[in-house]
Amino acid sequence: MKQDFITVKIFAYPGDVPVVQSYMAMCGIETYMKNLTANRLAYTLGGIEMQVKTEDFERAKQALIDGGFSKPEDFE
Repeated sequence: MKQDFITVKIFAYPGDVPVVQSYMAMCGIETYMKNLTANRLAYTLGGIEMQVKTEDFERAKQALIDGGFSKPEDFE
């Protein structure tokens, strides 16, 4: 069965990714980083997208807010 992923956060700097990715793993949320390798080559590609399974989106959103990585208004 094909899994659908949705972007939950976009990073401008690759250095921020491992911290948030580790936090999400500790929360039991699987993530996929889109454009991670590409952005190491060029920062002009629109950022690194953290994606989660569609069914995990609400839980991931709340985890990012609880962890201080996002604000509620980031999702409005």
